[in-house]
Formats: sequence, structure tokens, C-alpha cells
Amino acid sequence: MNPDPMLRQMRLRLWLAAALPAVLVVLVLLAVFVQRHGHELLQAKQHQAQAVAKQLASQAEFALFAADVQTLQRLAGATKDSDGDLVAVALRAANGHFQAGAGRFGAQLPDFSGNRVHLNGDRLWVIYEVRSQLMAVDDPLAAGLLESGVAEPVVLGYVALEYDLSAIQRSSRQLLLWALAATGLALVLAALLSALIASSVTRPVAHISDVVRRIGGGQLQARADVERCGPMAQLASGINRMAGQVAVTHEALKLQVQEATEELRLQKLEAERTARTDGLTGLLRRRAFIELADAEIQRCLRYEDPLSFIMFDVDHFKAINDNHGHACGDAALVHLAELLREQMRESDLPCRWGGEEFVVLLPRTSPDVARHAAERIRSHFEANPVRWEDRSLRVTASFGVAAFDTRDLSLSNMVARADVALYRAKRNGRNRVEVAEGGSAAGFEQPVT
Repeated sequence: MNPDPMLRQMRLRLWLAAALPAVLVVLVLLAVFVQRHGHELLQAKQHQAQAVAKQLASQAEFALFAADVQTLQRLAGATKDSDGDLVAVALRAANGHFQAGAGRFGAQLPDFSGNRVHLNGDRLWVIYEVRSQLMAVDDPLAAGLLESGVAEPVVLGYVALEYDLSAIQRSSRQLLLWALAATGLALVLAALLSALIASSVTRPVAHISDVVRRIGGGQLQARADVERCGPMAQLASGINRMAGQVAVTHEALKLQVQEATEELRLQKLEAERTARTDGLTGLLRRRAFIELADAEIQRCLRYEDPLSFIMFDVDHFKAINDNHGHACGDAALVHLAELLREQMRESDLPCRWGGEEFVVLLPRTSPDVARHAAERIRSHFEANPVRWEDRSLRVTASFGVAAFDTRDLSLSNMVARADVALYRAKRNGRNRVEVAEGGSAAGFEQPVT
């Protein structure tokens, strides 16, 4: 028996009322989802590329400063190997004297200037500046420089990355095909289940779509109400499980990033501390001291402040090593460094110049005050012997004091004049302070052994 034409018409209207809205909703949701998915993938890749460039710039900072091409090449290779979409990596110094890289760039790179992100078809380029940073470490000696504003970040070089976006584009095309297939399936289901499907699916889809939207917006704790989803309860449960896994993965990745960032920060601080300080005494190394001293000399010339310099040498240090061993000599140097720090101001710059020789730069200090400071340090050494095993060893030092002469315009002449005064103190009996005369050092006196 043939169905009633009116019934067929009613069923057709019911199918249209249920199927067309469902198809339209699915099409709109899928179109928005596909577009947003592709955009978010591209945004995520850009953010990832910028983060990689920033991290590589931080890692390459010291190597660029030290012109360590081997380390730069290792960093470039390790960075390229860390991401399959990363086609090429380049590290270039600001002056262009040297560079390192891995992979091959597909096209000519833009000019190395500033921080930039460039997208061209299936290629993404990132240019990032490598700048030097004077960090506040547990070294009060650098505080004066930071406050005076003489240490400005400078561009050491640039990091260039090229990414292949073909995988993202393939993913977008696959998602589009999946969307079309899902749309066809929705149309078939809508035709078969008619108004019942329309009424029982629309609400669950809207609810699930809202949950997906909230999850995509960063609300990782959003969950679908399974009881409200009716025949789509299994899909809602799957989305809930997926959301739970995404939340756990997100937290785990966040924790890993935090741990890796902290580890890199500590490694950088340790590398800077090792490069700047002497491993035995904890005082500044000569290179770090010269950098800080040159900046202090410029400040002295600019503001016409007095500046003085002390150089001292441990008396009969070779005899200490010969009679008691090098371990005792090292203990004596550590002991004297601790005594020296006790007599220093926060603005003073003590340094182990080399072997048993030490220097101290005294900003905003006249020669007379510097002489009294040297005498105070000498007396402090004499009054506090070194304890070695069951013995007490009296260790003294001879001091040379020099004031900065504006005619010198450099640290070297002031060091030379203090060195002359130091050897004069040794010839005059050791364990004493001698003050150098002003002016350039000429006719250096022969060292006293």
C-alpha cells in the first residue's frame, strides 16, 4: 500500500525541517573550525618559531660575544635537529665577520636588522636580534655600573630560522576532506532519522560545540554534560576524555618549559659567574676587572671624580709553597681574599690579577684615602695569620698605590705606576705601602724576587 501523498509531503517537510538546519549547522561549524584550525596552527608555528629564535639567541649570546664559531655551529645544528619543520638555521655576527648555520635556505633572506617574522607561501622566516644583557648576579661589584647606566644592551648578532609549512597545509587539506566527509554523513543521517534526529542532535551538537569552543579558548576544565547529549553521549564522553588529556598534557608541557627555562637561566648565571670570577678566591678575573675598570674610568673622566688603584703582592709566596706545599699556598690566597673583602666597600672592585698578585680599584677615592685604605688592608693581613693544619702562618703583602691621571686616559699606565710603587715597597723591606707619583710611568724599576 502506497503511503498517503500528504504523509509523504509531511515527511518531506519534516526531513527538510530536520535535515537542512542540521546540515547548515554542521557546514558552518566545520567551516569555522577548519578556518580557525588552520589559523591557530599557523599562529602556533609562528609563536614556536619566535620562542625557538629567542631561546637560541639567549644560548648564542656568550658564544657570539666570544666569537666561538664551534659553539655557534653546534647550537645551530642542535636547533635544526630539534624540529622536523625547521629547514635552515643561521647565526650571524653583527659585524658579519663570521657566521654559523645548518641546513639550506630556500630563498634569499631579508636584511638582518631588528626582530621580524615573514610569511611567504609555505615558508616562514624569523629574524631575531642577539643582544648582550648585563644581569644582576650575586656580585655587588656590578651594582655601581647598573645604577650609573653605562652598561647598555648592544646587538651582538642575529638568528635566522626558516620553517617549512607544508605539513600544516597538508593538515588543513586533510581536515577539509574530513569536514566534507562529515558533512555528507550528517546529510545521510539527517535524511534517515528525519525530525527525530533534528530534534535530538541539534541541542547536543550545540552543547558539544560550545564545550569545544571553550576548550579552544583556553578553558581546559570545560566538560560536556553527557546526560544532556542523548544519543551523542558517547561523543561527549570522548570529548571529555580528550579535554582531560589535553589539560594534563598542557600542564606537563608547561611544567617542562618552566623547568627547562629555569635550568637555562641557572646555566647562564653559572657561566657568567665562572667567566667573571676567579675559581679559587671568588674575586674578579682580570678580563672582567678591566671591563668594569674601563667603564669606571669613563665615568671618572665625565664627572671629574677621583679614582685610585691599589696593587699588592704576597710576600715570600714562593717560600710558602716550597716549605708548606701548594695546598697551603692556595689556602693563604683564599684567606687573604676573604680578609680583603672585609675591608672593601660595595663600590670597590677587587681582583686577582694573577698568581699571588691582587689589585683593587677605588672609585671616588683620593690618593691619600687610598693610601690609608691600603695600610688598613696591610695591617688586617698582618693581624690575621693563616691557619694551616695545626700551624699559624703569618702572611704579609707589599702594596703600591696610584691615582688616576687624566693624561693617561687608560688603565694600563695607572697599573704600571702602581706596579713601580709595589716593587719599591718590596725593595724597602716588604710588608709596607708605597704611593706612586702622578704622571705616566717611565723607566720601570726591575722586579724584586
